[in-house]
Amino acid sequence: MLLSPRLPELNQRDRFIKRAAASRMIYAVSGEEGLGRVPSQRHRGREVTLLWTNRKAAERWADVIARQPQIKVITLDALLCEVLPALSRLNRLAGPDWGSDPIEPELDAADLAERLKREIVDGFVERVAASRKVYMLEDTSGPALLVSAAQSGRLLLPCWSDRAFAEARIGGPWADMMSVEVPLQSFAHKTLRWLEDRGWLVGPDHMVGPDAIEIAPAVLGSRFKV
Repeated sequence: MLLSPRLPELNQRDRFIKRAAASRMIYAVSGEEGLGRVPSQRHRGREVTLLWTNRKAAERWADVIARQPQIKVITLDALLCEVLPALSRLNRLAGPDWGSDPIEPELDAADLAERLKREIVDGFVERVAASRKVYMLEDTSGPALLVSAAQSGRLLLPCWSDRAFAEARIGGPWADMMSVEVPLQSFAHKTLRWLEDRGWLVGPDHMVGPDAIEIAPAVLGSRFKV
């Protein structure tokens, strides 16, 4: 069982989450034995994999925690869908933005993943509420849809709060698609209701991978005032 973190550790955790979600990437140190890690200060026999939102901080720790170290850029997609699930399987903890404090935060990887997902949805809502626009991918057949990773019998509509996020996904099966701008009012009153009527899901600021965010349209719609 993890010990309850102190207030400074909570603040450090929350800053890491906000920065990682905003920049959509973090940094780690990769060495001969994988991602750099240290023995837990609190839990005998467990290790803490160190992650940073600032490249220079990762560089300062590189020679301390790895042999033949290299700075590894980890996208938010890879963090949520690959790195954190792997840490959970290996029973390792995550150490966000470690510095020189005597006791640094040590987080359960699954808990960190869930907090990051909530921050991603919050960020999506904030950006869309400010711009009054949502972006999707479409071709002549209609919008891009995916089979839900969590519920294989349901479809999922990916959408994004930034055109660049949407266009970054053009390629492969979606090579002929184009990004389209949907006014928030139309998205909330038409698109989300269309999904709800079919029992489908929505993926705000959708990422590639089995642990991408999937929520009910009504839940997302309730966050907007339109």
